Amino acid sequence: MFRYLTILPLAAVLATSAIAATKTTITNNSGLPIDELFSAKPGTKAWGKNILEGVAEGALDSGKTVKVAGLADGTYDLRVSAPDEGILCYMTNVTVKNHKVEFTADMGKACK
Repeated sequence: MFRYLTILPLAAVLATSAIAATKTTITNNSGLPIDELFSAKPGTKAWGKNILEGVAEGALDSGKTVKVAGLADGTYDLRVSAPDEGILCYMTNVTVKNHKVEFTADMGKACK
């Protein structure tokens, strides 16, 4: 019986760690380079930290995909920028579902 009691808490810790380690796949088909990405609850403009911090510059240029932590499933307003290229754009009500989000060409056109 003692073995079962020690195994159950360990299984709970491992399951929680797996959930925390889940990364979101971001695919950029917007036609824009993206070097910085900030999220906020829709309508708040309470931007969090740069989700792409630590990701190499150019890793999310148009046509590329990266995996990042810090962007759970849900709906967000996003602030997208590529300072070297003079890009600063706001995308509203963007849905992250099944740990995936894609920036489309239409989203990119709205930023130009």
